[in-house]
Formats: sequence, structure tokens, C-alpha cells
Amino acid sequence: MGKSQFRATSPQDARAVSVFLQRVLKIGPEDPVIDPRHLHWKCWEERADWPGSRGYVMTYQDDIVAHGTIVPLTFRSGGTQFRMAHLTDWAADSKSVGSGVALLKHIGRSVDAILVAGGSDMTQKILPALGFKVCGDATRFARPLRPLRRLAGHNFSLRRCARSARGLLWKWQAPRGPVRGWEARRVTPDDLAASTIPWPKPAPETTLFERTPDLMGYYLRCPATPMELHAAAKEGAVRGYFMLAFAPAQARIVDMWADSADSQDWRALVQLAVRQAERNRSVVEVVSMASDPAASQAFLECGFHARGSWPLRLLACNKRELPGGPVGFRMLDGDAAYLLNGGDELWG
Repeated sequence: MGKSQFRATSPQDARAVSVFLQRVLKIGPEDPVIDPRHLHWKCWEERADWPGSRGYVMTYQDDIVAHGTIVPLTFRSGGTQFRMAHLTDWAADSKSVGSGVALLKHIGRSVDAILVAGGSDMTQKILPALGFKVCGDATRFARPLRPLRRLAGHNFSLRRCARSARGLLWKWQAPRGPVRGWEARRVTPDDLAASTIPWPKPAPETTLFERTPDLMGYYLRCPATPMELHAAAKEGAVRGYFMLAFAPAQARIVDMWADSADSQDWRALVQLAVRQAERNRSVVEVVSMASDPAASQAFLECGFHARGSWPLRLLACNKRELPGGPVGFRMLDGDAAYLLNGGDELWG
């Protein structure tokens, strides 16, 4: 009998990984999840915070029986740095019982904790049995910009018409107009190193994941959903930033931060992001995700509506004690920033 083996993947595994995911996830070869450029960017393009491959497999007699991709996350608490991994593209062959769990446990040996946001019904059943604890909820938010565009190119449907009418109502109720005293300035990859953007700082009450110029440069190279980084300045001084990703008909506020505890500053940041997204004429709605009160309240006060939530589950690894408190989750901390289903991406 052969023995299962755990190993990191390389670009030479691209075809085998693609074929495996097509079979297990029941997707076609055109699915964005396995687009060759996107797969390379997710798994093998260089990242300063995680040298080497971010794709892993379990194999049996050289055949892939389980696969997973990690999104590296780093945070500091009390002067101590913690390494975490958000697990995505987690799939296992149903005939290879336990291979998916074995893969997760092997990955856990390299980090202090594993984070999972959402997941399939089966995933939600498995995680508690493995020791994952709920550490919060990531709420999805949506604000319509051009709701009547939902009707274009589709056959008549009462449901689609009702959604468009609701979108019109939400649009009319949302605050509009200039954000007094604030302006957004786009930051290009070449400008990142010299930028004065205030990145998120460690907070005793919330786990906030680190951002660096190198990391943001990596995301600006995403081939699936083009991204833009904008510095937000108040009366000429940079007080925060936001990052937008553009999916079909949808702009996503995948990351943002205000160097302020003032709720008005957070609202201004969201409004700036909405105004910037609106300049793209193809955008029908703006969406985001948040798990912390400051961002969630800012979205609601800026005309966004909650559209369900994903549980955040955390597994401490290697007997490492993690700090308590909620996790400040953004779309950039998982694959929600660039995940495409190949169809209607709209949440509203």
C-alpha cells in the first residue's frame, strides 16, 4: 500500500492542480478559480511575507487527493508577532477519507493559527470538530449605484424588476454629495515605497492584520480583479487609505483604514471610496465586508445594507496561545477580494 504525502506545489503542478480542482469542485476549465495567471498569482508569485509556495497538496501514489491555498496573515500583540494563514481553495477527493484534514494539520505546523471565513455547509460541519472556534462574523455590505443596469440584457423577470426597484430606493436613501475637507489620491505601485499612508496599527482590543508597501504592491498585480489603492487626505494630511477591486459590474472596497477613532472620519473614508468607484461607468454596486464595529457602522451610515454574514473560525496551532478579542477582517484577508464565480457577482 502506498502512503499519502504532503508537499508544497510549484508552477510545474499547475495543470495537475487545475484538473484536480475541476473534478472535485465540479467546475469547467474556463472557471476563474483555475485561470492560469490567477492560479500562478495566488500560489507562486513572490510575496515578501511568505517565501516560497502558498499552494499545498496531499498526494497518494503521485495523484493529488487534497489541495489548499493559503493567504498569509501577520499581526502583532504586545510586541509579539503572530503568523496566521487563511485557508482557501480547500478541496479533497471524497474517496480519500481524511486527506483534507491531514492537509490542514500539516499547514498548521507552519503557522500560529489558521483562519477560515465562511465555507461550504460541509466545511462548517467539519471545522468545529477540528477545534476551530468562532471569533466573530464578517458581514457583507452592498450599496447600489446603477440598479437599473440589472435589467439590461436579461429577459423580463418579476424578481429582477423587484430587485432593481429596491436598489433604486436604497440609492435614493443613501447620502450623496462631496466629502468636505477630504480628497482621495491614487497611489501607483511605483509610489508605494515613498507614500505616507498610515497602515493599521496593533490594537489591544482587536486583531488587525499588518499591511506593508510590498504586500499592497502584490495585490495591485492581481490578474483576476484589477485593484486600485487610494490615499485619503483630510485638509491636506493623509489620514487613511482604501483599496478597490473591480469585478464584473461590482466595485469592492477590499481594504480600508482611518488613523482615527472619530466615526465621521470613517464615514468620510467610505464616501470617498464610493465616489471613486462611481467613476467607473460599468459599476452597478459597491460592496465590502467588515467584522469590526467602526467599519460596519460607517457602511450602514453611508447607505450600505447588510447582506448576510460569514462566520470567522480560528484554530490555534502548535500550542500557541492567541490574544483574545475580535478579529478585524477585510476582504483582502481572504479570497473574497478576487473571488469570481463566472456569473452575476451582484449582492444587492
